[in-house]
Amino acid sequence: MRRERSHGRMTFALAGAALVLLSVTTSGAAAPDSATEAKAAYDRGAAAYERGDMTTAARELARADALLPNPVALASALRAAIEGDEPVLGMELAARADARGEDATLVELARTARARFGARVGKLRVVCPGACRVSVDGAPFEANEERYVRVGPHVVVIEQGAAREEIPTEVSAGASLTVTPKRPPDTQKTADGSRRLSPVWFFVGLGATVASGAALTAFGLQTKNLHDDFVARGCPGPAAPGDCRGIASDGEGAQVRTNVFVGLTAVFGLATIPLGLFSFVGDDEPAAARLSFETQPGGGVAKVSVSLP
Repeated sequence: MRRERSHGRMTFALAGAALVLLSVTTSGAAAPDSATEAKAAYDRGAAAYERGDMTTAARELARADALLPNPVALASALRAAIEGDEPVLGMELAARADARGEDATLVELARTARARFGARVGKLRVVCPGACRVSVDGAPFEANEERYVRVGPHVVVIEQGAAREEIPTEVSAGASLTVTPKRPPDTQKTADGSRRLSPVWFFVGLGATVASGAALTAFGLQTKNLHDDFVARGCPGPAAPGDCRGIASDGEGAQVRTNVFVGLTAVFGLATIPLGLFSFVGDDEPAAARLSFETQPGGGVAKVSVSLP
């Protein structure tokens, strides 16, 4: 037992020295802060390994290797993960070892990790259409990257802007599962809504159109009545009454007012159509609007209508 403990201390001491040497020789490629942090993480991992805290040892040794890749640090992290029964970290480290090459110790440790943990993990990927924050079972999770997770049920939380969605999932052994949001984010809805005008503007335009149309109808009726009166009195003609000129003058004034309100009603109606579209119709909804006038047989406008989808 003492020989094994002394051998373990010697291994960690040599690995620590190797990290120091590597940080010096790679100072041009690795930032000094990263090298210092890697050495500190390795020291914490070695201390945890010595006292039997394999979970902490595996995590710290893996961090040291990630900051400053070193085969001894990676091998130590793999041993700690295997002894501490950490399936997710063990499989992640085995994949890292596979990418490192043909180091015999790493190959054997990776094989051992896969044999022990392969049936206890699956892969999960959370894909977001835009920027998002993801957590799995309350722990932060990197979006759009495939990661190992334990087999069994999990709760994926996706946050996009003001939208928050919880998605229960079930990961099977050796399977790869992809999770995406089931509904569009509220930020998109907000953006769509921001392109709509307040309905108040539509009703203002509609009210102006109706008022102008009412005045148009009244002036149109007055014009028609004056015209009928003009004709009934025999105007124009050699036997026309003396007041034909007055009726004609009144009729011309009424016709001018009618024409003015035809233009005003048309302008208000045409302006109200886009107000209605921007107030009530979304970008993905087909829209068709129509402005129509119904004239009386004798002139003037009897009805103005605006049709919206």
